[in-house]
Amino acid sequence: MRARYHGEPLTLAEKKALPFKKAGPGTVPSFGFMFGKLSENAANRLPEGQATIDALRDLGIAMAEDPSNAESGIPAAYTYFGQFIDHDITKTVFDASLQPPAGPDPIEAASFQPVAAAQVTGLIQNARTAPLDLDSLFGGLAAGTVGKDGTMALGDVSPAPFGTIPTADKKHDLPRKPMILNPTTPEEEEADRQALIGDPRNDENLLVAQLHVGFIGAFNALVRRGEPNPQTALRRRYQWAVMHDFLPRIGLNRVVNDVLANGPKVWQVGKAADLFMPIEFAAAAYRFGHSMIRGSYSHNQTFDPAGFNFFFTFTALSGDLLPGQGHNTQSPTLPDNWVIEWQRFFGSAASPASFNPARRIDANLTPALGLLRDFEGVPNAGIMAHLAARNLLRGYLLGLPTGQAVAKQLGIAPLPVEVLRAATPSGLGQSIEAAGLLTRTPLWFYILAEAGDSRPNGPDGQSLGEIGTRIIAETLWNMAKFATDSVIDKPPSDADLATGEYTLKGIIKLGLDRQLAGVP
Repeated sequence: MRARYHGEPLTLAEKKALPFKKAGPGTVPSFGFMFGKLSENAANRLPEGQATIDALRDLGIAMAEDPSNAESGIPAAYTYFGQFIDHDITKTVFDASLQPPAGPDPIEAASFQPVAAAQVTGLIQNARTAPLDLDSLFGGLAAGTVGKDGTMALGDVSPAPFGTIPTADKKHDLPRKPMILNPTTPEEEEADRQALIGDPRNDENLLVAQLHVGFIGAFNALVRRGEPNPQTALRRRYQWAVMHDFLPRIGLNRVVNDVLANGPKVWQVGKAADLFMPIEFAAAAYRFGHSMIRGSYSHNQTFDPAGFNFFFTFTALSGDLLPGQGHNTQSPTLPDNWVIEWQRFFGSAASPASFNPARRIDANLTPALGLLRDFEGVPNAGIMAHLAARNLLRGYLLGLPTGQAVAKQLGIAPLPVEVLRAATPSGLGQSIEAAGLLTRTPLWFYILAEAGDSRPNGPDGQSLGEIGTRIIAETLWNMAKFATDSVIDKPPSDADLATGEYTLKGIIKLGLDRQLAGVP
């Protein structure tokens, strides 16, 4: 396939070439609006016109100019667990009438019209099975990596020319196709060290790739333990970790607790056939994780710190698997000096100085997210280099409801203009207000401003606010409810939970225990 920007939707024509397996009829839900026909009223959307497009572009560029690493109390592992979850449940596919297969992204145009609200759901599809069923782990190319003993293949790391190796175990890379020296065709370029996994996006940055390695390791540990159905066993651990480990860390506790105890109030799905992926979740609320990304990480003993852009270099989908520090010879697999030390991402009493907390959840993004590269490692040009601007313009294109419209629908008092103004980057207040975006605010920006609200009893960057939490918690609850082996219908027993294996850290420790030494 052609080079693609991180986060860029597929076209329907490209969907046919995807290496992961399409599920059966009725199991790949499309998109829909959680809040029904709210967006069909123009007053509930952003103002249409060039002033809005220009203001969104300026706002998005400025959001990624904050150099500080203002921290939350959330371990950075959950930033990338969030991305892993995203890749398991959603992949946007655009109809060719909206985005031609070989054409530019529509939001790159200087001017464009938003899609009519009634037409949006007919122009985008979801290329993933939406429920929390780990098809990103078990589907597609991964099915061919299962050995006679039932375990899934892991790849060997390659010797690096320098640095301390975190573990003697060499099985710390994704399984890959062989290296092709000097590929000359698009097919050869795609096959060169291609990861044999259910969703190729899990090889687009190293931290998600290493998390995927951890899930393969956990599955293999369950196989070796003699679990009668290891896929079921891992799915249930994963679903519980999403609902009872991830959600409480990133969401407003009273909303999370309400959803876990009572189920959804807003988006109530009666049966599996009625399930869809909410556009408000995929195109706005769940993109909160972009604000949690740090500019650098204490990755291991050798790379402490490592800049964020390095984590795209050490994959086959986004980079060339180079060992780093001036060594430009490509490696057939991940260099062994880039194996992650997970204790730095979960927190360790033994090494508190090397702990990586996530950035605060607010409307400030690390500058690295304004300097994005495409999947071939080439710096993006223009607006496609700016992730925040792309999020904002995509929301406008898809006709998302404003934050204020959603607040009214939920019966929640809207954020005061003063809070939104405080979240706006310095120097943009007048232009954003003139465009009407402080009273009709992009849903994604509104959710980030809500999370960063520093008034008394506000989240102050330590969690999402009420609207962001409600959309995400209810979406994930439904994706767990209608998943294979659902923990909503059959929760794990107290004895199961006592094993410690129903958290993200517990899942990683199943297969990679030595990398979590010293982590309680």
